[in-house]
Amino acid sequence: MTTKKLIVIIGATGGQGGSVANSFLNDPEWRVRGITRNPSSQKSKNLEARGAQVVQANLDDRASLAKAFQDANVIFAVSDFWGIYNDPKNRNKPRQGQALNEWTKGQETQQLKIIIDEAARVSSLERFIMSSLPGPTKLSRGKYTNVCHHDSKADAEEYGEQNQPELWAKTSVYLPGYFLSNFLTHPMAQPTKV
Repeated sequence: MTTKKLIVIIGATGGQGGSVANSFLNDPEWRVRGITRNPSSQKSKNLEARGAQVVQANLDDRASLAKAFQDANVIFAVSDFWGIYNDPKNRNKPRQGQALNEWTKGQETQQLKIIIDEAARVSSLERFIMSSLPGPTKLSRGKYTNVCHHDSKADAEEYGEQNQPELWAKTSVYLPGYFLSNFLTHPMAQPTKV
Protein backbone atom coordinates (compact mmCIF):
# COMPACT_ATOMS: atom_id res chain seq x y z
CA MET A 1 0.00 0.00 0.00
CA THR A 2 1.34 3.41 -0.92
CA THR A 3 1.38 6.31 1.50
CA LYS A 4 -1.41 8.80 1.00
CA LYS A 5 -0.36 12.23 -0.20
CA LEU A 6 -1.06 15.25 1.99
CA ILE A 7 -2.83 18.42 0.90
CA VAL A 8 -2.73 21.33 3.32
CA ILE A 9 -5.59 23.78 2.84
CA ILE A 10 -5.58 27.29 4.22
CA GLY A 11 -9.12 28.44 4.99
CA ALA A 12 -10.48 24.89 4.99
CA THR A 13 -13.66 25.98 6.78
CA GLY A 14 -14.42 28.76 4.29
CA GLY A 15 -16.17 28.63 0.93
CA GLN A 16 -13.18 28.21 -1.36
CA GLY A 17 -10.94 26.17 0.94
CA GLY A 18 -13.94 24.15 2.07
CA SER A 19 -14.77 23.07 -1.47
CA VAL A 20 -11.16 21.97 -1.98
CA ALA A 21 -11.32 20.03 1.30
CA ASN A 22 -14.58 18.36 0.23
CA SER A 23 -13.06 17.19 -3.04
CA PHE A 24 -9.95 15.74 -1.45
CA LEU A 25 -11.76 14.15 1.50
CA ASN A 26 -13.61 12.06 -1.09
CA ASP A 27 -10.35 10.88 -2.69
CA PRO A 28 -8.88 7.81 -0.95
CA GLU A 29 -5.37 8.66 -2.19
CA TRP A 30 -5.19 11.90 -0.19
CA ARG A 31 -5.04 13.07 3.43
CA VAL A 32 -6.40 16.53 4.23
CA ARG A 33 -4.94 18.94 6.76
CA GLY A 34 -7.15 21.97 7.18
CA ILE A 35 -5.70 25.18 8.54
CA THR A 36 -8.07 27.39 10.48
CA ARG A 37 -7.97 30.25 12.95
CA ASN A 38 -10.43 28.48 15.22
CA PRO A 39 -10.11 24.68 15.50
CA SER A 40 -12.90 24.55 18.09
CA SER A 41 -15.53 26.07 15.76
CA GLN A 42 -18.41 23.91 14.60
CA LYS A 43 -17.15 24.04 11.00
CA SER A 44 -13.74 22.80 12.16
CA LYS A 45 -15.33 20.00 14.19
CA ASN A 46 -17.44 18.98 11.19
CA LEU A 47 -14.35 18.90 8.98
CA GLU A 48 -12.49 16.80 11.53
CA ALA A 49 -15.44 14.40 11.83
CA ARG A 50 -15.19 13.80 8.08
CA GLY A 51 -11.56 12.72 8.39
CA ALA A 52 -9.51 15.89 8.05
CA GLN A 53 -6.73 16.81 10.43
CA VAL A 54 -7.56 20.32 11.64
CA VAL A 55 -4.74 22.55 12.87
CA GLN A 56 -4.67 26.12 14.08
CA ALA A 57 -2.31 28.54 12.38
CA ASN A 58 -1.98 32.29 12.22
CA LEU A 59 -1.21 33.71 8.77
CA ASP A 60 0.92 36.39 10.44
CA ASP A 61 3.05 33.78 12.24
CA ARG A 62 5.76 32.03 10.24
CA ALA A 63 6.37 29.36 12.88
CA SER A 64 2.73 28.25 13.02
CA LEU A 65 2.60 28.03 9.21
CA ALA A 66 5.88 26.11 9.02
CA LYS A 67 4.45 23.56 11.45
CA ALA A 68 1.13 23.36 9.58
CA PHE A 69 2.88 22.94 6.21
CA GLN A 70 5.16 20.13 7.43
CA ASP A 71 5.26 17.13 5.03
CA ALA A 72 2.77 18.71 2.60
CA ASN A 73 2.73 17.47 -0.99
CA VAL A 74 0.28 20.20 -2.03
CA ILE A 75 -0.64 23.50 -0.39
CA PHE A 76 -3.80 25.39 -1.33
CA ALA A 77 -3.58 29.02 -0.22
CA VAL A 78 -6.49 31.41 -0.05
CA SER A 79 -6.49 34.71 1.83
CA ASP A 80 -9.32 36.75 3.31
CA PHE A 81 -9.15 40.49 2.62
CA TRP A 82 -12.68 41.07 3.87
CA GLY A 83 -12.07 39.12 7.07
CA ILE A 84 -9.19 41.48 7.89
CA TYR A 85 -11.14 44.55 6.75
CA ASN A 86 -14.29 43.72 8.74
CA ASP A 87 -12.50 42.75 11.98
CA PRO A 88 -13.42 45.47 14.52
CA LYS A 89 -9.94 45.14 16.10
CA ASN A 90 -8.43 46.55 12.91
CA ARG A 91 -10.54 49.74 12.68
CA ASN A 92 -7.91 51.94 14.32
CA LYS A 93 -4.80 50.31 12.85
CA PRO A 94 -4.38 52.42 9.70
CA ARG A 95 -1.98 55.30 10.19
CA GLN A 96 -3.42 58.82 10.13
CA GLY A 97 -4.76 59.63 6.68
CA GLN A 98 -4.62 56.01 5.49
CA ALA A 99 -7.88 54.37 4.45
CA LEU A 100 -8.77 51.04 6.05
CA ASN A 101 -8.85 49.30 2.67
CA GLU A 102 -5.27 50.48 1.94
CA TRP A 103 -4.09 49.21 5.32
CA THR A 104 -5.89 45.91 4.77
CA LYS A 105 -4.22 45.57 1.37
CA GLY A 106 -0.83 45.74 3.05
CA GLN A 107 -1.85 43.21 5.70
CA GLU A 108 -3.20 40.69 3.21
CA THR A 109 -0.17 41.06 0.94
CA GLN A 110 2.14 40.49 3.91
CA GLN A 111 0.22 37.37 4.96
CA LEU A 112 0.48 35.97 1.45
CA LYS A 113 4.21 36.72 1.32
CA ILE A 114 4.66 34.77 4.56
CA ILE A 115 2.62 31.88 3.12
CA ILE A 116 4.73 31.92 -0.07
CA ASP A 117 8.03 32.04 1.82
CA GLU A 118 7.06 29.23 4.18
CA ALA A 119 5.70 27.07 1.34
CA ALA A 120 9.03 27.50 -0.46
CA ARG A 121 10.78 25.89 2.52
CA VAL A 122 8.74 22.64 2.38
CA SER A 123 11.01 20.01 0.83
CA SER A 124 8.17 17.54 0.19
CA LEU A 125 6.09 20.09 -1.74
CA GLU A 126 5.11 19.11 -5.29
CA ARG A 127 2.48 21.79 -6.02
CA PHE A 128 1.57 25.17 -4.56
CA ILE A 129 -1.84 26.55 -5.51
CA MET A 130 -2.57 30.19 -4.79
CA SER A 131 -5.98 31.74 -5.13
CA SER A 132 -5.48 35.22 -6.54
CA LEU A 133 -7.16 38.00 -8.47
CA PRO A 134 -5.96 40.24 -11.31
CA GLY A 135 -4.39 43.54 -10.23
CA PRO A 136 -6.41 46.45 -11.65
CA THR A 137 -3.81 49.10 -10.79
CA LYS A 138 -1.14 47.48 -12.93
CA LEU A 139 -3.50 46.26 -15.65
CA SER A 140 -5.06 49.73 -16.06
CA ARG A 141 -1.65 51.45 -15.90
CA GLY A 142 -2.73 53.30 -12.77
CA LYS A 143 -6.21 54.35 -13.85
CA TYR A 144 -8.00 52.10 -11.33
CA THR A 145 -6.16 52.22 -8.03
CA ASN A 146 -8.72 51.52 -5.34
CA VAL A 147 -9.50 47.84 -5.87
CA CYS A 148 -7.37 46.83 -2.92
CA HIS A 149 -8.77 43.30 -2.48
CA HIS A 150 -7.50 42.49 -5.99
CA ASP A 151 -4.19 44.36 -5.88
CA SER A 152 -3.15 42.75 -2.58
CA LYS A 153 -3.29 39.29 -4.10
CA ALA A 154 -1.72 40.36 -7.40
CA ASP A 155 1.14 42.06 -5.52
CA ALA A 156 1.81 38.88 -3.53
CA GLU A 157 1.67 36.81 -6.70
CA GLU A 158 4.30 39.07 -8.27
CA TYR A 159 6.40 38.78 -5.11
CA GLY A 160 6.31 34.98 -5.31
CA GLU A 161 7.29 34.91 -8.95
CA GLN A 162 10.22 37.28 -8.38
CA ASN A 163 11.47 36.06 -4.99
CA GLN A 164 10.69 32.34 -4.92
CA PRO A 165 11.38 31.09 -8.48
CA GLU A 166 11.80 27.44 -7.45
CA LEU A 167 8.41 27.49 -5.74
CA TRP A 168 6.89 29.38 -8.66
CA ALA A 169 8.01 26.65 -11.06
CA LYS A 170 5.57 24.34 -9.25
CA THR A 171 2.85 26.92 -8.63
CA SER A 172 -0.63 27.12 -10.11
CA VAL A 173 -2.45 30.43 -9.70
CA TYR A 174 -6.22 30.08 -9.47
CA LEU A 175 -8.27 33.12 -10.53
CA PRO A 176 -11.86 32.53 -9.38
CA GLY A 177 -14.81 34.32 -10.90
CA TYR A 178 -17.41 36.22 -8.94
CA PHE A 179 -19.06 33.87 -6.46
CA LEU A 180 -22.83 33.61 -6.78
CA SER A 181 -22.94 33.23 -3.01
CA ASN A 182 -21.78 36.86 -2.80
CA PHE A 183 -25.30 37.91 -3.75
CA LEU A 184 -26.53 36.31 -0.53
CA THR A 185 -23.76 37.30 1.86
CA HIS A 186 -22.58 40.75 0.79
CA PRO A 187 -25.02 43.65 1.14
CA MET A 188 -23.33 45.63 -1.65
CA ALA A 189 -24.07 42.81 -4.10
CA GLN A 190 -27.76 42.54 -3.23
CA PRO A 191 -30.35 44.27 -5.40
CA THR A 192 -31.79 47.50 -4.03
CA LYS A 193 -34.66 49.73 -5.07
CA VAL A 194 -33.71 53.14 -6.38
